Amino acid sequence: MNVVAALVAFLFAALGASLSTEGIFRPAELLPGTLLSLLASVALFLSARWPRTATLVATGCEAAACAAGYLPTPLLLAPLIGCLYRLTVLGGGRTAGWWTGFAASAVIVGGVASDTTPTAGSLLLRTVGVALWLLPAVLAGRMTRAQRAYLRMVQARAEDAERGRDDDLRRRLSEERLRIARDLHDVVAHHLTVANAQAGTAAHLLTRRPEQTHELLLGLRDSTSAALRELKATVGLLRMPGDDSPAGTTPAPGLDQLPALIETCRAGGLEVSMTTGGTPRPLPPLVEVTAYRIIQEALTNATKHAVRPTVTISLAYGEDTLSARVVNTSVRPGPAGTDGYGLIGMRERALAVGGSVESGPAGPGRYAVALTIPLAPWQEDPALA
Repeated sequence: MNVVAALVAFLFAALGASLSTEGIFRPAELLPGTLLSLLASVALFLSARWPRTATLVATGCEAAACAAGYLPTPLLLAPLIGCLYRLTVLGGGRTAGWWTGFAASAVIVGGVASDTTPTAGSLLLRTVGVALWLLPAVLAGRMTRAQRAYLRMVQARAEDAERGRDDDLRRRLSEERLRIARDLHDVVAHHLTVANAQAGTAAHLLTRRPEQTHELLLGLRDSTSAALRELKATVGLLRMPGDDSPAGTTPAPGLDQLPALIETCRAGGLEVSMTTGGTPRPLPPLVEVTAYRIIQEALTNATKHAVRPTVTISLAYGEDTLSARVVNTSVRPGPAGTDGYGLIGMRERALAVGGSVESGPAGPGRYAVALTIPLAPWQEDPALA
């Protein structure tokens, strides 16, 4: 592109060196003007790399040509016009303004000095005409520079928007992975812990109480079946859009399923009792599944860590608060979540609905997990439900 621009400018400048008009004659020799035009065109070719140096060289060539008596026409000044345009695009408007003033002054001085018998027409051509030929180059350069800046701004905004979408997608995927990980942990840990306890008890009673072993094995079957159902429901969330498979359509558990959960734990040898305070009522599904999962995890930890535990579940429905407390009493109670992610999962679940979980010793031989979920935000904004 630079070669084509320089070649076209040289042809224009060589043609301009051969022009004359009425009362203003060009020099008899064309060679000096042609050589000066060639040198100025070479400077235009190099202006993309060294715009200021190229403009200085082109200004010197054009000023010398005008001082030699050649007419300062737009054709003769084509290389200098190209250099000023390139300088404006690359260097900015203020830099181009100074250089344009310098170039116009140099060319005007050279032209006026060569005119020994000036007339009004020749003086106008060699002064005002020069300024009129060079000024459009600067204006065109400013427009090009502004357009490029606008395109860069638009591209930067598009890239920022794309990065924002990617970051949001990664955040959503991370949150979804974390949620599914909690579900998998809660489902698998609870049911397999109960199943392990049932299997151990059945092996211990196999020869002593065969009839009770049969009941434990039935409970073991129910525990593993429930684990498979809930595992299928959780993994079903990963199915592709448009997949009509029935997997993953099982409703999320709620507080109304606590009795079934307690019976499963009792079948595994865990003594569990539950008391309910306040008036039970339907709560937002997310609140119910959160409370259910935290109580489930507390029972799982009692089964895993405690020795012959006795567990008491206290559920309280307040006007603006749902509270649950799980206390296990055993010979050697163990803290929930010590060997895994149980306590972390409880806190994350509670935090997701604006609640909190506290756990720790609650007296000699006792360990408690307390959950509190405020209901006011859900009542004020039904959309959250």
